[in-house]
Amino acid sequence: MAGLAKSALRASAKVIRKHVRDDVPTRTKHIKNHVASWVFVDRDTGQPKLQVGFYGWQRVKKRGKQPSHSSPWWIERGTKPHAILTTDGIMYDKSTGTSYGNAVNHPGQQATNVLRNAVYNNISEIKAAQEEYLKLLNEEIKNITGKTLDGEAEDDD
Repeated sequence: MAGLAKSALRASAKVIRKHVRDDVPTRTKHIKNHVASWVFVDRDTGQPKLQVGFYGWQRVKKRGKQPSHSSPWWIERGTKPHAILTTDGIMYDKSTGTSYGNAVNHPGQQATNVLRNAVYNNISEIKAAQEEYLKLLNEEIKNITGKTLDGEAEDDD
């Protein structure tokens, strides 16, 4: 039963990952390589769980893909305006030969909530992906307990 439940979660994770990759801003080209999901059984409750998130650049590089220079967290949660300081005292752009000084004021970035929106906006598609596995799981429960779930009534003639 745990295997069927985990398979249902994996099917829904595939749908979510597809939508997250489509919704990630295009200015961050390699951030699509960071999208990931985990299905596991919680040790405390015994319930299968699904987590969807972003891999760090080390895990992406270990998997043989090009990591992004920006953090996925910055895209999901945004950043506040801040100053970027250098350790050597001067910011220098080699391609243009321009010297910027020792600090740059970053204007910040608005949050896009890509992960949350991928789930909330596509809930019917996620349920449809789980449907086949949930039917099999319901049959398995019926075989074990002799009862049906989801309000199905049996006629005992």
